[in-house]
Amino acid sequence: MSDVFDEISDDLRQQKLNQFWKENGPWIIGGAIGAVLLTGALTLWREHTLSRNTEQTTQVITLEKAGDLTKLDAFAESADKDHAMLARFAEADAYIAKKQNDKALAVYDTIANTSRLDKTWRDLARLHSVTLRLDKDPPEALAKELATLDGDKDTWRYSAREMEALLAARQGQMQKAADILSNIAADPLVPEDMRQRAYSLHQLYVADTGADANAPKKSDTE
Repeated sequence: MSDVFDEISDDLRQQKLNQFWKENGPWIIGGAIGAVLLTGALTLWREHTLSRNTEQTTQVITLEKAGDLTKLDAFAESADKDHAMLARFAEADAYIAKKQNDKALAVYDTIANTSRLDKTWRDLARLHSVTLRLDKDPPEALAKELATLDGDKDTWRYSAREMEALLAARQGQMQKAADILSNIAADPLVPEDMRQRAYSLHQLYVADTGADANAPKKSDTE
């Protein structure tokens, strides 16, 4: 009889997790995308290109604000590789805003497969692609993709690891998700906004597992 009750309990727990992901997944993924792009990509961009080629950079920003995807695409076809890349990211962002994720994915694939482009930007495109597919593609395939982005020398390793935690949570592996987030929060090199987010998500996942042995200390996140 206890086995029956255990099965019912597991089913209810999985339904709870599925409902949580359905309600909060887009918000979590959207926050991660914004964090990756705004705190990482644009900072690096300013450091090595924004001071140069101001005219083309301004043109990309103008086209993005206008929401003219046709002109953005045309610009990307004719601009140098770095400005074409920036235009592609802007184009993909516009498609996401229009809820045309398939088109955004195609743009990210174009960036990721541009061999002459710096690996930093190709990896960022791959990471964005994963975030858009996190709730629908086979977990095993997504895990393999993220594993190529989470190495200690990879630029976007913390964001990739955050996605690995979200992927584990999607599968109902809350302890695994909590452990990943605990490691992120404990890393002295992790950006502070990501540390705070890792701590908050960790607390949520620990509540579902009933475990707190690996919980990051609150003082470590302040």
